[in-house]
Amino acid sequence: MLDSRKTGLFLTIFIIISIFFAIIILIKKEIKEKAKSKEIFSIISPGIRTYPKDTIVYLNIFSPIYYENEGLYRGLKEEGVLDWIERLESIEDNPNVKAVILRINSPGGAIAATQELYNKIKKLKEKGKKIIVSVGDIAASGAYYISCAADYIIANPGSLVGNIGVIIANLELEEFLKKLGISYNVIKSGNNKDILSSYRKMTQEERDILSNLVMDAYNQFLNAVKEGRNISKEKLKFIADGRIFTGNQALENKLIDRIGDFKDAIEYTKEICNIKGKPNVFELKETTPTLLKYLVSYFNYSFNKTFDLLYLKKSVIKIPNSYSPIHYLYLYNYN
Repeated sequence: MLDSRKTGLFLTIFIIISIFFAIIILIKKEIKEKAKSKEIFSIISPGIRTYPKDTIVYLNIFSPIYYENEGLYRGLKEEGVLDWIERLESIEDNPNVKAVILRINSPGGAIAATQELYNKIKKLKEKGKKIIVSVGDIAASGAYYISCAADYIIANPGSLVGNIGVIIANLELEEFLKKLGISYNVIKSGNNKDILSSYRKMTQEERDILSNLVMDAYNQFLNAVKEGRNISKEKLKFIADGRIFTGNQALENKLIDRIGDFKDAIEYTKEICNIKGKPNVFELKETTPTLLKYLVSYFNYSFNKTFDLLYLKKSVIKIPNSYSPIHYLYLYNYN
């Protein structure tokens, strides 16, 4: 009974301390972001749906590109393509919104999710919105794919850009399992039903099938780059082999248009939209979450990850919410 009381007291103290620090972190983050924003532009409160004339909005794409993302990002579940498309749709018919800046810091992701976001960006352009990309640390593979739908791409000199290509990867565990005395039985309707199985060696037929998948998706990627960047087929062969470039190298190879940061992207957008004075800049995001929502998300995430680690669940290392094995993705994300 005494041990139970001690455990309960410990948990209560832990929760109180966690809530205290969570509140401090939220307050410091909010103050810091507001102070930084006021230095370079007038910012409108999140969640607003009525915009003044000559508004610029920006969307943060700060995670892998999937329909939905698992994990904790700034205390909340990471947003995915479905969220980003919803944000963009909220302003596509608003005449006061002149431009969209995509702030990208992503290694890419799933192919179909990438293409849906790419198509939504192109539709915004068709409706007269200027689309500018501002690259943070990285805009690789699928993240570069969606960048090709923009009118203009700006990156820092040390940003990582490119990685044009497609990847399928899996582990082969057959020999390892044999050493452990573990066998795997499968009953299947056709030879290729368990393609990409980790429990046996890949056959040549399977390798050919997967290679055809990769090349088809790769050609779709090349078409997006050729259309968006106006790069010749000969030039594209040299730079589209999966290599990654710094911002400076990307500029030399016409993968981007200019070296600069987010502030530069705002200034450039202001110029091309003929906006005088400080522009009204609005971040496209969900209305600021309540403290309760933040804490529920935080504790739920912490509990689930602790449980996964304790029981060595596979979800600890899986790629976030991706059911497809084929990706426009920078390889490091597999590690």
